[in-house]
Amino acid sequence: MRKKILLTCTIVMLLTGIALASLPFILSMEPSAKAKAERSRHDISKLKAGEFILEPFARDSAWDEIVLIIKDWDGSIYSYIAPTADGKVIMPDGLWGWGYYHCTNFGPEIGTNNKIKRSGFIKCHDSDVPKWRKEEWEWSYSGKSQQSWMDNMYSPDHEIKGSYLYINL
Repeated sequence: MRKKILLTCTIVMLLTGIALASLPFILSMEPSAKAKAERSRHDISKLKAGEFILEPFARDSAWDEIVLIIKDWDGSIYSYIAPTADGKVIMPDGLWGWGYYHCTNFGPEIGTNNKIKRSGFIKCHDSDVPKWRKEEWEWSYSGKSQQSWMDNMYSPDHEIKGSYLYINL
């Protein structure tokens, strides 16, 4: 009986020691204050339901990128990053980052009230979009592709603090 108690106490103390020893490593996985300060920051204070903003990704990156931020009619805020070349969105050929067509006019569908259409789509609005890709390059406001084989929009984690949206990359 004493052996079982001794063995149990030893195992408990060993597991507690391992947990306490690994705690600094787990806590260090949180981004540093410097990394948080360098995040891409976007002012959403004037963004009302049914509106969107499209602006450059405000952080050094290997790619040229834009950020699309949508405030849906229910108040949900979505943020997406899309690769660009010369200010045009590189449309995906199945996967984002692998494309050949550069879209000049990319964003959500706009209704007559100059706001996003209810239950509309994010897409390329260029007049010369290849017909065989026109319907394949459509995403819901939540970023879901309308085609099962086409990549969803890239939506990184974001954090809203006050009137700013921070992209956690």
